[in-house]
Amino acid sequence: MNDDDRELIRANLNKMMAETMKLSAETAKINAEIRFYPMVAAGGLVVAILGAAITLGAVIVKLVF
Repeated sequence: MNDDDRELIRANLNKMMAETMKLSAETAKINAEIRFYPMVAAGGLVVAILGAAITLGAVIVKLVF
């Protein structure tokens, strides 16, 4: 095994380590996003329900007065 072979192996190892680190970072990002999606959906549902309730209240107020 000469120096060129060692350099090629070292370059391949560095490339594989960089790809592994990139995949790890992407996985962490996806896991964080998955954790917060239910909260975002629940927040949207709460806003929709509040909007409907306010609209219904405004209609009732208009009909009564």
